[in-house]
Amino acid sequence: MKVKEAIPIIDLFAGSGGLGEGFSSFYSGKNRAFDIKLSIEKDENAHKTLQLRAFTRQFSNGGVPEDYYEVLREKDLIKREKLISILFERYPKQAEKAKNEAWLCELGKADYPTDLIDKRIKEGLNGSSDWLLIGGPPCQAYSMAGRSRVGGIKEADHRVFLYKEYLRVIAIHHPSVFVMENVKGLLSAKVNGQMMFDCILNDLQNPSSVFKKTKSPKYKVYSLSTEPKNIDSFGNPVYKDSRDFLIRTELFNVPQKRHRVILLGIREDIQIIPNILKKGSKEISLKSIISDLPQLRSGLGRSIISYKTIDGKKKRVYKNEIDSYENWKKNISDFQTEIYSWKVFKSSKKLSLIKFSNEGIGSEFLKCKTPNNDNPLKDWYNDDRLGGVCNHQSRTHMLEDLKRYFFASTYAEKNKRFPRLKDYEEHSVELLPDHISAKSGKFTDRFRVQMPDLAATTITSHISKDGHYFIHYDPRQCRSLTVREAARIQTFPDNYLFCGPRTAQYHQVGNAVPPYLAFQIAEIVNKIFLNKKK
Repeated sequence: MKVKEAIPIIDLFAGSGGLGEGFSSFYSGKNRAFDIKLSIEKDENAHKTLQLRAFTRQFSNGGVPEDYYEVLREKDLIKREKLISILFERYPKQAEKAKNEAWLCELGKADYPTDLIDKRIKEGLNGSSDWLLIGGPPCQAYSMAGRSRVGGIKEADHRVFLYKEYLRVIAIHHPSVFVMENVKGLLSAKVNGQMMFDCILNDLQNPSSVFKKTKSPKYKVYSLSTEPKNIDSFGNPVYKDSRDFLIRTELFNVPQKRHRVILLGIREDIQIIPNILKKGSKEISLKSIISDLPQLRSGLGRSIISYKTIDGKKKRVYKNEIDSYENWKKNISDFQTEIYSWKVFKSSKKLSLIKFSNEGIGSEFLKCKTPNNDNPLKDWYNDDRLGGVCNHQSRTHMLEDLKRYFFASTYAEKNKRFPRLKDYEEHSVELLPDHISAKSGKFTDRFRVQMPDLAATTITSHISKDGHYFIHYDPRQCRSLTVREAARIQTFPDNYLFCGPRTAQYHQVGNAVPPYLAFQIAEIVNKIFLNKKK
């Protein structure tokens, strides 16, 4: 019996590979249904992550060499880089394929002309006309937070029109199907009074209307979460409004309230109406997917001892704290004593603080047994060969922030909601941060504890900055989420290693599409290709 050939994929703006991971994890029988031929990413650390993951896909299921796991188990980042080089030298054929697949390239820049990009795409497709285009053009310009910071969308911001790089590939290369992801803010974004979503939708339906010298077929663009209201006279699906294209990931077995616009385009010659995603039976809680990871304390950084005025501006004067378990425990115990003395917390039962070892702040690899059998996504995360967890190390925090973290997690545990800044001020003026915007009414959830019995809030690239929006619900750990906890929320398998320094790891996780959502989309797309051939 002839083995069905995998569907080729070109992945643009690939990031750390969330979309690609979901599609490449989908199997048709014993073989992968999809095969990533080229993934393009501009960020150096994300590219390293893509390349290493591409290497693992050159082996049969379960056939990844033990040397790969030695890379994952290495705690020192410099030594890990050397081990990756050794790994690639030992398996040159697979390494060469991985390097050809993951391309460090910035779309929309003169350094990488369209002729070169088209050449690489054609080489990857190798004559195939049945293929899939995936990717998420950079979305910071459309995001609510991004627009708030700069006072709306600036037409001069090149990121506004980077979707046209994606559109150009459609116009030139004519994929059978495309999947394009973007932020919720796209639905309300305007440039020069025009709704950007409507413009993008119209362009995707008719790529040659923008790239007039091309002879591109037209595309029918579908929602993955909502059935069309009807089909118009041109065969295009019609929806009630643009919000029908929004996917609320917590409804689809992803433990995160991540709301994203994902468009499914089908070439006009393919007469198939696709399925939509199937909703899960219940929301997956944060606690159910991270509580089986090793418990960690936060690192101790600095504390504020005074203020001084320089050039008319108030400046902090810091003292470096000793980062030891004993010092951490003393400070957390002091916070607990003070906070529990406040009237609203007086009835609270005193917490028995965890006794952490020397590795209490975690590491790039921790030996442990995880995930547990009752983890609802155990089969998705698990790799028995790993023997532990990587990218699981806590941040170092300012002492004053740790007090806020302890208060936030204790408050949430008692009141079943996270405190806003007014709640901090109400209990103690010292809890209110000395930021200019603290009393402005903006960012009232600047310090946000994640609620254990609900899906997490959206993991964003901002998690790379300070962690204040991602406070762990357990006051005994008193810290922000680790990279691995964020990766669990984003549904990356435990054997998915994020390369680069920790800040870069956070950034990669925050920008990704949840792989388990992509896996579910892959099932829908695979059926389109199967039915097309009937």
